[in-house]
Amino acid sequence: MNVKHICLSILLINSTLLLTGCWDHDELPAYGFVQAVAIDLSEEEEGVIDLTTQFIKPSPKIGSAGGGDGEAYVNIETSGDSIFEAVRDITTHLGRKAQWSHTRIILISDEIVQSRNIGEILEFFYRDHEPRLLITLGMTEGKAKDYLNQEPFIENTISQQLKEIEAASHNFTSKTMEVNLLTFGRELKSETQTAKIPYYHIKESGEAVIGGLAIINKGKFSGQISSLQTEALLTILGEYRFGIIEVPCGGEDVMVKESIEVSNVETDMKANLSGGSVSAKVKVEMEGDVGELKCTVLDKSENLQEFNEKVAKVVKTNIEETLQYLQKEQVDVIGLGNAIYRKHPKEWKELKKDWPNTFSEVPFTVDVKVDINNTGSDIGKPFFE
Repeated sequence: MNVKHICLSILLINSTLLLTGCWDHDELPAYGFVQAVAIDLSEEEEGVIDLTTQFIKPSPKIGSAGGGDGEAYVNIETSGDSIFEAVRDITTHLGRKAQWSHTRIILISDEIVQSRNIGEILEFFYRDHEPRLLITLGMTEGKAKDYLNQEPFIENTISQQLKEIEAASHNFTSKTMEVNLLTFGRELKSETQTAKIPYYHIKESGEAVIGGLAIINKGKFSGQISSLQTEALLTILGEYRFGIIEVPCGGEDVMVKESIEVSNVETDMKANLSGGSVSAKVKVEMEGDVGELKCTVLDKSENLQEFNEKVAKVVKTNIEETLQYLQKEQVDVIGLGNAIYRKHPKEWKELKKDWPNTFSEVPFTVDVKVDINNTGSDIGKPFFE
């Protein structure tokens, strides 16, 4: 290589050092990082959407969540005929462009989903490149924005607290389930078009709590199921993680109940199609430990077996009553129709035409087996007896 080529190479290398890494990027201060969004139907203008967006404050006081000047977040309220219009108007209030990749949770009021299709409401979050499909979803009883005005207990922001409430409630109580954009979208686009979302409400004390599920059928809010029904539903779906089974003692005091801590659940649900008739079987195997004994003595193996059967009966009854409720409401949130579609796609084309009615008449067989592994102490009877 001659001297001319060497000099030219050195010149090119030095020139690259003068170039910036990203010539078309926006500086960090140009963005406001979204933590949560609440979607409501406007009370002032018909058909208009109210959007409440929570942003994290880039302040040294970010660790001091609570009241006063130390709040770690700020809520911005905008409105529009569409979500995108309301999103763009955030800049006129905040002075920054909303950045969605760190969003914790999306809250949707049950009021807006009674009149508008939830798929249309969430269109922006599925289509735009910034929101992640793992964003947590929740439905609220009443105005969704009221939940973002709550003060957090432990977390820096109420958005993070609501996200943790949803996850922990699924993991440790099974009284609701954790749902994100991805899992919800799959259900809404499935053959039955029936989906579920965790349901929040505000207690008389003003505290936001979660319990049960809101049911979405063909894009619209079609009711809810209780916390107890949710436990049964998660058992059927094989998504029950941990929780407590309460077993009535019986007798005169119906309020006295013993408790079992569920440690493992295995579920097998099979849909059968024969001669155009659908039937289904749910088989559940559950393991658990005694949490409280108040009226049962477990000093012999036969007593333990009787107690296992007693617990199994409680679980079975809850499952059967929940299935009856879902059939009465004609909402297939257990995915039975989807299972038939996967196994019998040709036959499903005909069944799909009147599936809600068909589902309401499907005979279910429920089989539950319970094994208590641990009584919690060496005393197989009420501790203070």
